Parts: sequence; C-alpha cells; structure tokens
Amino acid sequence: MKHFTEHKVGQQKETPSEKHFRANAKLMISGEYLVLAGAKALAMPVGYHQSLIVKPAGNGSPPLRWRSFIQGSPWLDISFEGAHLEVKGAPSSKTENAVHFGYLRKVLMAARSLNPVFLAGNECWDAQSDISFNISWGLGSSSSLISNIADWAGVNPYALLFSISSGSGYDVACARSDTPILYTFKGRKQDPAVEAVHFNPPFSDQLYFVYRGKKQSSEQSLRDFRAEKVKPEDVALISGLSGNMASASNLKDFQEMIREHENLISAYIQQTPVKKMLFDEFPGEVKSLGAWGGDFMLAASAVAPDEIIAYFSQKGFGTVIPFRNMMIHKKNY
Repeated sequence: MKHFTEHKVGQQKETPSEKHFRANAKLMISGEYLVLAGAKALAMPVGYHQSLIVKPAGNGSPPLRWRSFIQGSPWLDISFEGAHLEVKGAPSSKTENAVHFGYLRKVLMAARSLNPVFLAGNECWDAQSDISFNISWGLGSSSSLISNIADWAGVNPYALLFSISSGSGYDVACARSDTPILYTFKGRKQDPAVEAVHFNPPFSDQLYFVYRGKKQSSEQSLRDFRAEKVKPEDVALISGLSGNMASASNLKDFQEMIREHENLISAYIQQTPVKKMLFDEFPGEVKSLGAWGGDFMLAASAVAPDEIIAYFSQKGFGTVIPFRNMMIHKKNY
C-alpha cells in the first residue's frame, strides 16, 4: 500500500507535550454498495467532527487513560494497561459500553500492529476525544476515530481501516477532507482515488437531510453485498451519476438522477426504494444514504421549507436538516 496523502484537516496549535487531531463526520450522497465494486461515490464531510487531544500523563498513571465526550457530556472513561492494552475494570460484556471499549481497543491494537512502537514504550498517556454530533446519526464516529488514531500512531489510515473493517474507506477519506469528494475504492492493498469536487448545488436550499430514526449497521450490510456480481456497465453508470450529481445545475435533473440511482441499487440489494415504501406521495424525490434502512435520507423538493419539515414531522421523522446547515463551512468553499 502506497503512502497516504498528508492530513491537513486536523492540524491545530499544540504544545510540545500535547498532540491535537481532528477529523470530520461524513455522508455518502451516491454510490452506496456499488462503491465496493469500484464505482465512484459522491461523499461529503459535514459540519460535525471528532477531536482528539493526547498528552503525557504523570507517574503512577495507567499507560493509557481514554475519555470520550459526546456533545460535551461524558460518555466513556477507560484505562488500558499491559502489553496487550487490557481494559482495567472492564464492564460486563453485556453492557453497551463494553462494545465501545472493545472496539476502541481493537483500533488501538490494529494501529500498533502497523506501527509496533505505538503505545509500546514506558510512556503514560491521557487521551480525550470529543464528538460534536449524536453518534446514533451514523455520521462517522468510528471513521473519525480511526483517522485520529492513525494520525497519532503515524500509520496509513486506510490500512488501519481495512485491517479491521469491510468498509470501502470513503468515510475515512471524508474525515480527512475539507471538501466533498468523488471516491474510488481500489481494493484493500492500495490507497483509494480521492478527487475533490465542489458539491454545493445552486438548488441546495431545496435539499434536506432527514434522519430515519435508527442507526443502520453498514458493516453488516456490506458483508451481505456481493461486489463480484456487479456488472461493469452498472459500475460505469453509478460512476457517471456520481459525477453528474456533483455538478448538477438544476433540481429537476438532480431528481431524475436520484430516481435512476435508487432503481439501480434497489435491483442489486432487493429492497424497495425508500420513497416508494414510505413517501410515495412526497412532492419530490427521496434517496437513501449509505446502508439502506437507517441513518439519513436525502430529500429534494421545490416545496417550501416549512412544508417539507411539516410533511416529514407528520410522518414521524422530526429531524430534518437543510443542506446548508449540514455542509462543512470553509473559507474557500
């Protein structure tokens, strides 16, 4: 695997004894599932993030104390000890936190396997991670964590992801980008192709992200998908749609692309498109984002914003975020 692109998103002021890292949350706009077959996916970092501050700890401290906060509230507080980073005072395996502790340890150990000197010395560290978004939204709490730990460990973030996940890596690419991207997965033995694009449509005021109300397991969905059965012509079709969606100049064309995209993915995964299933009378188009069945949907409609919010609220979907409120805001974007 070749060397990864230098990460600039997380560069912040730090003291000689402290290390600061930052990674963006994400959304995949097009290319779900078929991205694993090499189709280009349109994805965007969003205006939420996960930060990580690491600093040396004093004598008598555990080798690593890790604290995580979600939107300012304490979430995890755990100490790792020993050569294998055993969890000190590990909770019952039946608790929800045990799952998160286990995943964190898995990422740390995988980073060490890529860089054997990582967390292998006599130093003691205090790490604090701050997540600025609701982790049930599926915006990339895991991928932003992986990106930050990769930077701390000095390892390739894609190699780290691919060593523990069946994902395509688009989410890690978003974690490390300041702009939307066209992403091409090239297998687990080389880095992906990542192209920056200016996805900020002139009709963005008519686009909305609607939370479906439950977090979907992308990992499970991808394990069930057979990329080797995807036809080359469909890879080309989705790649073309991703590029066209990124540069679309009017809402009508964008809506037609959504319909075409949803119908093609539906045929491969044998699921009914979300609009047909839940919003057949909606005055516009609705597209699943990422693994179908959960997380966010994209709604595109010329109807007034208050009518859009009222429509989805009446359907039981109370979280509706306008495109401009979700997108990442940078001076040059």
